[in-house]
Amino acid sequence: MKTFLNGLGLIIPTAIIFYLLIWLLQKTEAFFQKFLLFFIPEQYYIAGMGLLAGVVFVYFIGLLLKFWIVQKFRDFIEKIIDKMPVISSVYGGVKDFMNFFYNMKSRGDKITVLVDIPAMEAKLIGFITLEDLKNFDNLHMDDPVMVYFQMSYQVGGYSVFIPRKNLTLLDMSIEESFRFVMTAGISNTKGGVHNDGQR
Repeated sequence: MKTFLNGLGLIIPTAIIFYLLIWLLQKTEAFFQKFLLFFIPEQYYIAGMGLLAGVVFVYFIGLLLKFWIVQKFRDFIEKIIDKMPVISSVYGGVKDFMNFFYNMKSRGDKITVLVDIPAMEAKLIGFITLEDLKNFDNLHMDDPVMVYFQMSYQVGGYSVFIPRKNLTLLDMSIEESFRFVMTAGISNTKGGVHNDGQR
């Protein structure tokens, strides 16, 4: 029975990921196929051209966002979206979620920490998201940083100001530690949790 469950534990997540990936590729291919057929005859269309066009389109949008006028236009659109009750919540949530992972990844892997909770003789895994707190002079804390605590199996968490002396750096990549927390330790890492000294 255990062997069967181990097999399911591999097959089901892999199947879900492949299904979502194939669904996304198919939708991208179908959408840009219709777009390309406005410019080229159908007999010249080759499977995969729509997907390639989608990749080029995303890259082109990324290039455009480097221009000031395009950034202003994006800000204008976002102001309109912010006035739409339901749409603004969905858009803002997805955008913040993507920015959160991008910002964490751009800072490198040295942000996963163990946080001491002396009253409970416990420790929590968190992620340092902000170290420059010059705008928070009223905290009255010794060398504070902002630590984000992700809730297991939830899209959300808590941001807490914590003194740096209560933090211990973990030798874990962001992917490892986030997966570990999201699955409440069920998806255990190969090397386990390693202390890398106090920050």
